[in-house]
Amino acid sequence: MSTPPEALPNFKHIKRYWDFSRKNFIAKILPGEIYVTKNHELVSTLLGSCIAVCMRDRINHIGGMNHFKLPTADGNFSTGNNANYGLYAMELLINEIMKNGGNRANLECHVFGGGRVISSIKSNIGDKNITFVMRFLKEERIKIVQQKTGGSCALQVYYHPVTGHAFSVTLDESRSRKVKEEEQRYVARINQEIEDAGITYF
Repeated sequence: MSTPPEALPNFKHIKRYWDFSRKNFIAKILPGEIYVTKNHELVSTLLGSCIAVCMRDRINHIGGMNHFKLPTADGNFSTGNNANYGLYAMELLINEIMKNGGNRANLECHVFGGGRVISSIKSNIGDKNITFVMRFLKEERIKIVQQKTGGSCALQVYYHPVTGHAFSVTLDESRSRKVKEEEQRYVARINQEIEDAGITYF
């Protein structure tokens, strides 16, 4: 196959490709992105200390995935329309599902990521991400079907929102190293921004 199914209006920019081994189209999301669909297709992302929440309306068969880097914090790091941060990423995912025919009462989710793949002097980002997302889901009373968080390995996550099937694959050493290097660069940048702004992170 060469043409993916029609994407919902806000998600036409997301890269999708045909995966011969899985015999399906896959929408690949990057940190700070979400993807919501009604189609029989997969959503996938790579995770280290970041979190991906796979969520769907189990009755109306619409759902998607987000991928956020940090939970939230004081000052500039808690506000703004930025899906790199957990609070906005969660609200955005829920709102897009509901806007496209979902019902909040029917929501269920799978949670992946938050690994200890890098060392940070400031904090353990993975642990803080896990704490944030679990608290958020409890407060919002959203059912957790599966939780695979923590650990020391990078993951590739796959989710089929229509069926609700979610699974992860542990990355080999080469691919895992690339994820770690990318996150190390990001942590260095965010720590410098925090120091410059005088912000106490989370």
